[in-house]
Amino acid sequence: MSTEETGSRTRQAAEAAILEDGEPGDSPARTSVAEPGGVSGGAKRKLESRRKLMEAARKLFAERGYHETRPQDISKAAGVGHGTFYLHFEDKLDCFLAFTDEAADELHEFVETHHAVAGSMEEGIRELLTAVFEYSDRNPGVLAAALTDISVLSTGDIGRRGPVDRWAEVWAELLEKWKASGDASPDLDTRMIGYLIVGAIKQGGAYGYRRRLDRKKMIDSMTWVFVRALKK
Repeated sequence: MSTEETGSRTRQAAEAAILEDGEPGDSPARTSVAEPGGVSGGAKRKLESRRKLMEAARKLFAERGYHETRPQDISKAAGVGHGTFYLHFEDKLDCFLAFTDEAADELHEFVETHHAVAGSMEEGIRELLTAVFEYSDRNPGVLAAALTDISVLSTGDIGRRGPVDRWAEVWAELLEKWKASGDASPDLDTRMIGYLIVGAIKQGGAYGYRRRLDRKKMIDSMTWVFVRALKK
């Protein structure tokens, strides 16, 4: 990992010591004045700068990917000083994980809405696939970027789950439910199958996008394969 991504703790501590709740250019001695609602001006500026950084990070990670995006690129795109990046994130990986958490939460909302109308296992799978593709259509490149394997980005245990783990667990929970209802085979290793399904959706979706396949036909085909593989 490059020096631009690591060794940020010293920079962060130095910046934070001067700017407790402000942005570059604020006076160190200035006292934040609470505004109506109990939120200080400094706190509002912090929230705003983080929002700008997250929007910039989302755009760059989706367009360039993790490795081709640098912290200074994110800061520049957000229109804030480079030091401000380290007031919000420890390093690039920390920023990327914040981005993946946001994407996972958004997708979960899509999934919940679609799955609520599903009955059988086949209907559930079809609705979940529809949710994934609808989210991808509305957020181009975000899902592909968020599904980057975190284990290849850090050699240590970061103590946080990525979207792959979260979505695999969602599938595992549904598979347990379908096993209990008799729709799915009782011999399934639901956790392993959850990861297989997420991988298949990622790779199959990428193939369909490149080939410009008809969306409905692609969902029908994937549903057909999954249902027949999971039935007892």
